[in-house]
Amino acid sequence: MIRQSGDDAGQTFGDRVRISRDRLRTPDGRRWTQGDLAKALDVKRNTVSRWENGGMLPKDPAVIASLARVLHVTADYLLAGFGEVELASGTSGVHERPDAPYGLGTDAESLPGAAADIVLRYMDRLLACGCTAQQVREAERLLVSGARNGLARRPFAQREMKEVVEDIDAAWDFVTHVLRRQGIRP
Repeated sequence: MIRQSGDDAGQTFGDRVRISRDRLRTPDGRRWTQGDLAKALDVKRNTVSRWENGGMLPKDPAVIASLARVLHVTADYLLAGFGEVELASGTSGVHERPDAPYGLGTDAESLPGAAADIVLRYMDRLLACGCTAQQVREAERLLVSGARNGLARRPFAQREMKEVVEDIDAAWDFVTHVLRRQGIRP
């Protein structure tokens, strides 16, 4: 059994995955199954079972980041039991939209689909490179602010998606500049 040190003495990575998964509910109110989690992560159900039973840890940091995002916890919590289990803003363990199982805050959810997808991909990159939950939340706020750019000549609703994406990319450049000064390379 793979054990990690941390605040939750005796809990394994698998225990923390199972506990976090059990908190989630489908739109009809049932608990998430291993199959639901596997589908959200695009892995096999058997893989989730092996994680939860202590047979293996995900090898890819991007998978761990995605797992943390889908379960609404930090990667630090999953891997080492450090920190608190944090539900993402606007969720209460219940997914409001089954097609967006990431628990995004209301900021990113308010963007059109293509823009929200870009913000999500950038957030995935931040999680994969080891950013804290607070850094990811702040980056999300900046990326959404960039998308809604109040300096643009036209109101947000009238802007072309290309313009919105360019503004998200400009905000991303700022986020990466700040993180690089801190030694983080997204």
